[in-house]
Amino acid sequence: MRRLKDFGVGLPLYGMLLVLPAVLLMVLHGVGLYRAYQVEDNALPLRVENNRFRLAEVVHERFSQFIDREEARPYYEYAKVFAPDESAAGDLVLLPSPLLQEAAQGQLEAWFQADLSPSAPDNDLKLITNGARARLEGGSTDELFSALSDLIRLESGLVPLYGARPTSQTDTFEIPLITAATHADRAEHEACLRACLHIMQGRSLEVNMTRFRLILFRDSAGFLRLVALRHVVPASTLANMRPDLPKGGRCMDALQKGFDFTQGFFIDPRWVLEDLPKEMAPLVLDQGTRLAIGADARTPATPDELKKTLDLVSLFDIERDANLIEPRVTLAVFADATAPRTRFRDSILRFASVAVMLILSLGTGLYFMNTNVRQKLAQARRTQNFVAAVTHELRTPLASIRLHGEMLQDGIPQTPEARNEYYERILGETERLSVLVENVLQKARLEGEGQATTPSDLSSIVARLETQLRDHGLNHGAHEDDLAFELASGLPRVRLNVDALNSILRNLVGNARKYAPARPGEPILVRTRSEGRNVLLEVLDRGPGVPKNEVAHIFTAFYRVGDEATREKPGTGLGLHLVELHATAMGARVEYRPRPDGGSNFCVVFPPADASA
Repeated sequence: MRRLKDFGVGLPLYGMLLVLPAVLLMVLHGVGLYRAYQVEDNALPLRVENNRFRLAEVVHERFSQFIDREEARPYYEYAKVFAPDESAAGDLVLLPSPLLQEAAQGQLEAWFQADLSPSAPDNDLKLITNGARARLEGGSTDELFSALSDLIRLESGLVPLYGARPTSQTDTFEIPLITAATHADRAEHEACLRACLHIMQGRSLEVNMTRFRLILFRDSAGFLRLVALRHVVPASTLANMRPDLPKGGRCMDALQKGFDFTQGFFIDPRWVLEDLPKEMAPLVLDQGTRLAIGADARTPATPDELKKTLDLVSLFDIERDANLIEPRVTLAVFADATAPRTRFRDSILRFASVAVMLILSLGTGLYFMNTNVRQKLAQARRTQNFVAAVTHELRTPLASIRLHGEMLQDGIPQTPEARNEYYERILGETERLSVLVENVLQKARLEGEGQATTPSDLSSIVARLETQLRDHGLNHGAHEDDLAFELASGLPRVRLNVDALNSILRNLVGNARKYAPARPGEPILVRTRSEGRNVLLEVLDRGPGVPKNEVAHIFTAFYRVGDEATREKPGTGLGLHLVELHATAMGARVEYRPRPDGGSNFCVVFPPADASA
C-alpha cells in the first residue's frame, strides 16, 4: 500500500521526466528546421545563378559538339564532286560529295559554297542539299538560295555587321594538288584535269581555312536565319609557289590566280535558341526552377520569383546584322522564391503532426497510467478496508464467543435462563462468522462460474422467501413490521436461481436494515413490477441515500463509503458486490435509483425469459 501511494505521489514527477525530454527534442528539431530554412532561403540567389551557369554550360557544350562535327569536314566536300588521293595513281577519280547523300536534319538545313574570287563567274553560288525540307519556316530550296544571296551581300559589306567583326582562327592544310584543282575548277573541265594529271601527280597545295563564324540576320523574305560561315583561300597561288610548273589548261587557272571560297551551312535558329535549351533544361535545373524562352523570358519576375537571364547570342559569339532588331535576352531561369518557405511550412506541418501524435501518445499513456495507478490505489484501499473489516468482523464475534465460553466455563451464569442466553449469543456470533465466510466463498465462486437458471415467476418466489426475510430480521433485532411487500401478479416469466435470488434479497434488505432502518409508518418496501418488457425487483428505503460521487463505486468489491477506521456500521463491502454478481449470473442487471422524497431504490432488472435465453 505504501509503495502504491509513493508511486501515486511520484507519477507527476515520472510524467515530467518523460514529457520534458520529448518536448526538448521537439523544440530542438523545430529550431533545426528553421535554421535549415534560413540557409536555403539565403542560398536561393546563388542556387539560381548556378542553375543558369550549368544550363549555359551544357547548352554550349552540346552546340559546340554540333559545330565541331561540321568543322572537321574537308572543305573540298562542299562541291558536287571531288577527286580523292587515289587520283594520283594514274587516273582521275571523281566521287560525288557526301553532302549529296546525307539528309539535312532539323537543326541543319543545307550546306552552301560561293566563290568570291575576282576570277570567278558572277553569282557563283552553290546550294548543296539533297532536297530534304527542314522544319523551319522558309526551308525550300528557292528560299534558301535567296537567303544565301542575302548572306553574300551581307558578307561583301553591303550591309554592315553588328559591331566589329571578330577575327577567326585560321588553320592551314596541305591538300593534294589534284584534289585542290578539281574543287577550284568545280570539275567543269574534266578533260583538262585528266590531261594535266601527270603535272599534278605527287604535288600538293597549302590551303588556309578559317573557323566557322555564326551570323544571325533576316533575309529579304523576312525569315530569321542563323548561318555558320568560313573562308577557304590558298596560302599562295600556284604561280608563286612553283614558277617552274607548266601553266597547264583552263582547269589550272584558279590555282594559278587564286580562289576565295565562302562555305557554311544554315542552322535552324529555333533549335539553337529554343529547342536545345528545352532539351538540356531537365538535366540541370533544380526542382522549383523553370525555363522561360522568347517573350516569356522578357517578362519581369513577380515578387515571389527570382530571375536570371541568359543571352545565347552572346554565349555562342553570334554576329548580328546591324539592322536586325532582336532582343538580347533569349531565355531566363525563374526560381520560385516561396519554395523554401513552402518546404519549411510542409516540414513544420509534418513535424507538428508527429509532435501532436507524440503528445497524444504520451498523454494517453500518462492518462492510462494514472488511471491504472488510481485503480490500484483504490483497489488497495478497498483491500485495506476489507482486511480491516474482516479483522473487525472476525475479532468481534471471536472475542464474544471466547468471552461467553470462558464465563460459562467459570460458572458465572447461575440460572438456566442466563446460561441459555449465553448459548444464544455464542450461536449468533457463530452465524455471523458463517455469513462472512459464505460471502467470501460466494464471490470466488460467482467470479469463476455462472449459475443454472430456470424460467420462473418472480413474485411467487419472492413470496416464498418472505417468511425467511422477516425471521432473519427478528433474529437480528428488527421489529416485525419493518418489511412491506408489493408483489405484482401476471408478470412475464424470467430466468431465476432461487438461491441467488435469496442472496440478493437478504443482502439488499440487510443493507437497508443496516443503513436505513425502517421508521414507524415507513417500512422497507420489497416490490415487483414490470417496466416495458422487463421485470423489476426493487428494495426501497427512506434512508439518507447514496452520494452522487459514490454511486459509481457502490457495487465494487470491498468498497464502503467512508474510511474503515471511522465507520460505525459493521460489514466487509461485499453485499452489494454479491448482488451484482448474482444478477449478472442470471442475465439481469442491478441499478441504483434515488427514491423520490428521499431514500434509495436498489433495482434488479430482469429481461423476459425468451429474451434472456
